[in-house]
Amino acid sequence: MKMLGIPTIVLTLLSPALSSGCVDPLTSDAVERPELVLAAGSQVLPIAADAAKTAQIAAHDGLDTTQDGVVRASTGFWNGEAIRFFDFGESSATAIPLIRLVVESADGTHHVGGKTYAELPHPPIFDKVPGDAGYSPWWTVVLLPVTERYAGELLTSFAAVEEARREGLVATEVVSDEVVNCPVVAAEALLQRSVDGAPEAPEQAYYKGKLIRYFSFDHIHTDEAVVSAPPMYELRREGGEPISEAERGVDFTVDGDLLDTNDVFLYGPGDPEYTGFVRVTSVVVKAGASAVDTSGDDHDSDLESVDDLFDASGVARSDVVVAVSATGRVLNYPIAR
Repeated sequence: MKMLGIPTIVLTLLSPALSSGCVDPLTSDAVERPELVLAAGSQVLPIAADAAKTAQIAAHDGLDTTQDGVVRASTGFWNGEAIRFFDFGESSATAIPLIRLVVESADGTHHVGGKTYAELPHPPIFDKVPGDAGYSPWWTVVLLPVTERYAGELLTSFAAVEEARREGLVATEVVSDEVVNCPVVAAEALLQRSVDGAPEAPEQAYYKGKLIRYFSFDHIHTDEAVVSAPPMYELRREGGEPISEAERGVDFTVDGDLLDTNDVFLYGPGDPEYTGFVRVTSVVVKAGASAVDTSGDDHDSDLESVDDLFDASGVARSDVVVAVSATGRVLNYPIAR
């Protein structure tokens, strides 16, 4: 179990460069700012009240939504099966902290250091959004137990958490090994998780005194600061663009969208190595290889798994593959469950 003071979290997890020396929490010297801790039931303005920050999030959240604002899944393949995945674009894989208010409870879902914690009905607290330096959609879950003095107050920023500590409303925080994929998005974005399901509104979180929105995806356990990004194989024809409707602006499958690809994922949900992040490897395939751009069906391709591209020793199959090269791109591509 790792236990840090909130000022230490800010220094070590948000600004590693500042923590090269020995820095102790300076609680006794903290400036008193009681106005940061809001009474239960207080109104918190949405981030839309800050036009500049709203535009920043929309410009950097990685989404290319349709006119109706709905984020829809693209199609690809994993282990010989067609899958759907969401495209949140290039992202940092370095996990940064979010804070959840908790109480010790046998009914809780967080297990750290022999104790079990349950979340309170209080939105998580973020300290970065898309466009901020150091932002990442991956978050290390920091559990913040409340004390008996806590009476439902709202802590809407990391600064408010420090003030709550000074006032004795919260105890020492506990850094868990839980890491969650929660990309922050524009407030109006909607997510269609299933083909026939109704679009879902994003969840709410606090950020520097405002309400922001995010979507929640994969949940992993790791002590590593950087989330692993296993390969994803982006197929393209010799001399051509990727086999991707969005990249080529062509509706291969004549289904009225530009969401279909022949991307092949190495891992998927249920695999221990799966995270939702991928490192893109470009695979040039021969012109005669049948894929979604020739079959006209997003579920029909001769290239649906890694075994269709490489032999058991990992060597590219010469009857199919012309060239393989790493692109250096790391993308947030959570697969729809």
